[in-house]
Amino acid sequence: MNRLVIFKSSFLHSLRAAVSGNLLKYQRDQSWTHESGAQAAREMQTEVGITGALTLHEPKNGDLLDIENAIRVHGALRHLTPLQARDPRLWTHLAHVECWQYMRKRWPVERHVAQRERAARFVLSRYFVPQSQSRALLRNGIARLWWTAQMSYDSDRENPYELTAVLLSTLDITQQILERGIGRAPNVILAFLEFLLRNKEVLLVGGNQNRIHIRRLAKFLNLHGGVSILDCLTKTEVIDLLQTEFSRTSITDNQTTEVVADR
Repeated sequence: MNRLVIFKSSFLHSLRAAVSGNLLKYQRDQSWTHESGAQAAREMQTEVGITGALTLHEPKNGDLLDIENAIRVHGALRHLTPLQARDPRLWTHLAHVECWQYMRKRWPVERHVAQRERAARFVLSRYFVPQSQSRALLRNGIARLWWTAQMSYDSDRENPYELTAVLLSTLDITQQILERGIGRAPNVILAFLEFLLRNKEVLLVGGNQNRIHIRRLAKFLNLHGGVSILDCLTKTEVIDLLQTEFSRTSITDNQTTEVVADR
């Protein structure tokens, strides 16, 4: 079994500090960090084993393949502890070395290179993890894949990644669930995704009205968490809350539509 290699803290700090001056290097087709001094000064081997391939699918014809890649990264690093999975040295190394080809296709710096400061910020957020906070982890190009799979993984399902596909089906769903307070409650995430899957004919078919419904439900749960502790609720109880709120707002929307139509 291969062992995971990460950057040393000192090298990570110097690499991050040099982003603005290295923007041209971030446009190269091949990884280049090995050019910076001796390997012993850059990297260290961990005791974490890699159980699968870390060769990711590159976006093709507009398909970002986030679902497939999230499953692949999570499968290879399934046994990371929460502490290990928050380590900036890990994700920065993967983004700059093992997964460089994927990063170049998925997060090309060229789209921002006309504005130097904006390009530097883009690199810092996608190729590094400026902070170990959840939002920063969900912006790093590789960490976001692992964390979205981790937070939607359900070992009780025949396909444990079935809800991962729901979470990553649209950017709006990912943001509404993970960038709110409910994103810190694993049982709520699974319940929300299960609810969306049960109502896929209504909520997962796209369209502005469906996006509004999903945002309302996410906001409702987030506000509800200010009244009761969502972590204390069972998955069934969370789904029941969502169903009640969805039915109530759907009736209100229909009544509003009928009033407008009568005018």
